[in-house]
Amino acid sequence: MFRFDAVIGDLPTLLLGIPLTLGLTAVAFIVGTVAALPIALARLRHIPIVSAIALAWIEFFRTTPPLVHIIWAYYALPVIADIRLDAFTVVAGALACSSSAQMAEIFRGGILAVPRGQSDASQMLGLSPWQRLWCIVLPQTLRLILAPSCNTLVSLLKQSSLAAVIALPEIMNRGWILAAQNFRPIEVLTLVALIYFVLTWPLVLLAAALERRSSLAFRSD
Repeated sequence: MFRFDAVIGDLPTLLLGIPLTLGLTAVAFIVGTVAALPIALARLRHIPIVSAIALAWIEFFRTTPPLVHIIWAYYALPVIADIRLDAFTVVAGALACSSSAQMAEIFRGGILAVPRGQSDASQMLGLSPWQRLWCIVLPQTLRLILAPSCNTLVSLLKQSSLAAVIALPEIMNRGWILAAQNFRPIEVLTLVALIYFVLTWPLVLLAAALERRSSLAFRSD
């Protein structure tokens, strides 16, 4: 029989994990997004070795689970290379690598979606390649990628729960500890799920609104 009254007193302890969860998500998203743009540009370059390296990065981090990256960096690096990183750095770094691959493809798709004629016209005006990129292509790209970027942020927020495997005291880790202490795992994990829902649902709504706005803008164009 479920007894949520027995665990409702644990809610403040779970809520204490929210700042760490949001911090992990924010750092991973910002670092991953900053790294994604040069990776996307390298992917689009007609230099085989540069494009191949960018593609290898994207495919590796898109096709391997962040959990493996976290465990490998936390437990294997100290043994193999005598490199010891704190738990926050490991999780944020692993999620940033994963998000950089996702965001690189989003950037690439957005850049390719900008009409080629606009870039050609700016070239005729005498703008340099970097000026065309920063003044013409990227502003339009950013408008196009807002919705998928928001979806990536939602995924990162959920993936931050992987930090529990190396005892970083975010929401999920606190839930595991409380479940072991009071022997009410179903009730505790239900509370954890509700917290994640409250955190992610506004972002889901924002992504849907941005997607509708982008679709309407595309039709009007």
